[in-house]
Amino acid sequence: MLVLAQVVAIAALAPLLQGAMKQLRARLQGRPGPSPIQPYRDLAKLWAKEALLPDGTSIVTLCAPGLALGVAVTFAAALPLTTRAMPVIDVVALAFLLGLGRFALTLAALDTRSAFAGMAASREMTFASLVEPTLLIALLGGAILGHGSGLESLLTVALGPASILAFAAFFLVMLLETARIPLDNQETHYELTMMHEGLALEYSGWQLALVGYASYVRQLSFFVLASIVLLPGAGPLLWIVCIFVLAATVAIVETLFAKLRLFEVPQVLTTAFILAATSVAMRILGGPA
Repeated sequence: MLVLAQVVAIAALAPLLQGAMKQLRARLQGRPGPSPIQPYRDLAKLWAKEALLPDGTSIVTLCAPGLALGVAVTFAAALPLTTRAMPVIDVVALAFLLGLGRFALTLAALDTRSAFAGMAASREMTFASLVEPTLLIALLGGAILGHGSGLESLLTVALGPASILAFAAFFLVMLLETARIPLDNQETHYELTMMHEGLALEYSGWQLALVGYASYVRQLSFFVLASIVLLPGAGPLLWIVCIFVLAATVAIVETLFAKLRLFEVPQVLTTAFILAATSVAMRILGGPA
């Protein structure tokens, strides 16, 4: 029941986080911005519309949105918010799970035979080769080394320099995984710079609603996991506060920085990998945790 309540809460509040971050960024830029509940309206409007797909697409394109949402919900269920009724999943399984969602949308983008969707799929898989090792090292090595490989081990880690470095690496990964400036832009419609948005370029109607809702749930799950990495064992109340702080921080970063050019994104991801590897080295060499 605890896991079910956790999933329901994340699924219900995920669009609200997206809307609140949009409004905060607009206010920081001197604009009124949309209502925080606007994502709910957008999802409802898309769900009521007919879904159209390009001619010649296979069942892969049809099933990918549902699979992406299933991966996002499973990610939400795997978060170690409590030690009771904890699902059995480790960091490696989590990386494979996120990779499955990425693979489904990438394959669907290629299946549409759209030039821009194929370009976005190529970029997605290229950057994934840097993101996934960094995610594994930041969690398995930098955060829970010596405490086991399960996500619940995050609850037993003491905060220290190594954990802070792991969080810094995880934060940079999170910016790309949630399509945030300066690494990506989830609101762009300029095809030459699309990454995550380009994967859903050929979707419409209720299928686009599923893809968008999956990204919202996945985004909130990443924020929750980042809060746990930063404040291990702090408890749900402090994690909620941390989520608000992280959301405000991301909105400020998006306001202060412009989107990086594509060839500069691997440099940032390489920096994240170095930070994660440094946190591992600190733990192995017996430095302060």
